[in-house]
Amino acid sequence: MCNCNQKRMMYSSGNSQTQKGMVKVKLIQNDPLVFNGNITGRMYKFRNINDINWVDSRDAAFLKDLKGLEIVY
Repeated sequence: MCNCNQKRMMYSSGNSQTQKGMVKVKLIQNDPLVFNGNITGRMYKFRNINDINWVDSRDAAFLKDLKGLEIVY
């Protein structure tokens, strides 16, 4: 019997390493939030409470002004 699904799961779950130049940001409010980064212009979407997205560290400097988001260290 093949265990391909188990191997696939191991490879996909191992991708939780930190990305260079990015920080994890978590939505802690109930309302969805969409914003564009001030530096990069990238669009970041948080749809549900406890959603986690990777945000460019240059854009993360301006997150102090946005209520409902928390930087995860």
